[in-house]
Amino acid sequence: MNDRIRIAIFTVVEVTALVIWLALVRSVAGIYRVSIGSLVTGLAVLAVGITIEHVLAYNVINRRGLLDLRGAPVGKKAVVSVIETGIWALWLALADLNGIVAAVVLAVLLIVEHTLSDNVFKDRGIFSRLIDARTIGFSIIETAGAAIWLVLVEAGQAIVGIAILAVASFIEHLMAVALGRREAVRA
Repeated sequence: MNDRIRIAIFTVVEVTALVIWLALVRSVAGIYRVSIGSLVTGLAVLAVGITIEHVLAYNVINRRGLLDLRGAPVGKKAVVSVIETGIWALWLALADLNGIVAAVVLAVLLIVEHTLSDNVFKDRGIFSRLIDARTIGFSIIETAGAAIWLVLVEAGQAIVGIAILAVASFIEHLMAVALGRREAVRA
C-alpha cells in the first residue's frame, strides 16, 4: 500500500478522535461545561484514538504492516499519547479564555510531544530528548489547523473546520514520517 494512503489512514484516525472528543466535551454552555461522563468519555476517546494513530505511524515509519503489533512499542506510544491528550485538553481550556495564548501553548507543547514521539520512533528512551528543532515546522502547522478548526466550529462551520484540520494533520504527518525515517542525530 502506498505510504500516502497509509499516512491518510492514521490521519483519519487522529482527526476522528479529535472531532469526537470535541463533540463530547463542548456544549452550548461552553467548553468543559458537560457532564463528568461526557468529559471522561471524551478524554478516553482521544487517548485511545491518539494511541492507535501513534502505533500506525510507528508502523509506517518503520515500513511494517500497518496493523502489525508484534514488537511495536505500544506501551511507550500509549505514554506519549496520554501526554498528547493532556496537551489537547489544556489547549481547549485555554482557548476558552484566550485563543492566541492557547495556540502558542499548543505549539510549544506539541514541539515537545513530537520530539518525544520521534524518540520512540527511533527506539530511544521516551524522554531522551525533549526538544528537536526539526519538529517546530510541523508542530506549527498542526497548531494552525487546530486553531482554525476550533474557530470554524464555534462559527457553525464545523465541516470546513474539520477539512482544514485534516489537511493540516496530513501535512504534519507527512513531515513527521520523513523525520522519523531519518537516522537519529547524535547529541
